[in-house]
Amino acid sequence: MPQGAGSLRLTAFVGPTSLASARSRACNHMSESTFNPTPGTSAAAPGSATGFGKPRGSARVVLRWLGRVALALVALLFVGAASIYGLSERRFRARFAVPEHRIAVSQDSASIARGEHMATVRGCVECHGAGFSGNTIIDQPIIGRVAGPNLTLDGRGAALEPRDWERAVRHGVRRDGSPLIFMPSNEFTALTDEDLAAIIAYARSVPPVRRAAPSSYAGPMLRTMYVAGQVNLLSAEEVRHDRAHEARLVAEATPAYGKYLASGCTGCHGDGLSGGKIPGAPPDWGPAANITPAGIGRWTAPQFATALRTGRRPDGSAIDSTLMPIRLLRQMDDVELAALHAYLQTVPPRAYGNR
Repeated sequence: MPQGAGSLRLTAFVGPTSLASARSRACNHMSESTFNPTPGTSAAAPGSATGFGKPRGSARVVLRWLGRVALALVALLFVGAASIYGLSERRFRARFAVPEHRIAVSQDSASIARGEHMATVRGCVECHGAGFSGNTIIDQPIIGRVAGPNLTLDGRGAALEPRDWERAVRHGVRRDGSPLIFMPSNEFTALTDEDLAAIIAYARSVPPVRRAAPSSYAGPMLRTMYVAGQVNLLSAEEVRHDRAHEARLVAEATPAYGKYLASGCTGCHGDGLSGGKIPGAPPDWGPAANITPAGIGRWTAPQFATALRTGRRPDGSAIDSTLMPIRLLRQMDDVELAALHAYLQTVPPRAYGNR
């Protein structure tokens, strides 16, 4: 059959109206299948190469849940911080009953000289500054501020009576029984009446300084550690307030007198004197040494004395004098150094860091 005749018959059979209708259906089908998914097919994900328009409902649900989780975490942090502050503040506001103990202070030259010596070798001037004029040891908001007040007669010392000194130094409390934060009374509670009276006499003899030291406070890190039982900020909670106090001790090169002196070492080296990281100290502070026989047991008495006076160990290495108060300890006399060494030889050996 000729090609033209076939085309003619096809056109005649379909007709112009049928052709237009077919074209319309084809275009509609292409548009719907191209831009609208058919049943059983998945729509393009929001943000994909074939997707158009704004993110759909599932993304908004995820964002809502993320927001709720963030708010819940903030609320938990707020509740935790408030709880820690409340628990610590409640203990800071406690009152302690302390029995009266009379201290007789003499301002003679021998007592003042003894007081200056004890205030030096026992570390009082390390916190309260030279001449008791006040000092700031730590001032970091996350940790807190540790500041020894001005105890001269132009400072806080003007209002302190001997009974106030006794309560603060031995018991860690103020006149009204409220606790003193950071006061290491557990190191001084065994101080004899004679030595405490001498320290008071010395404080009253130094030149008055009209300067107010900033107040101490515990920052969030210390409060958290305190509530968790990792550090103690109130020695009043540890001290035995009903213990008896010696009137005086004879200074002699014996372990007993060395133990009396070594109570001032426990703050850094720990109750067991085995050293390690000092709880609550700033991160840049180094650890304390192990001064039990497991650490310095081979040091002879002369080597021990030389180390505390020169700041060098028997092997010649330097002791970090920024943390170890060599400038104060070198003021110890021969009897005190011998007594301290004798006592350290008697304490139980401990592994480093067991505190």
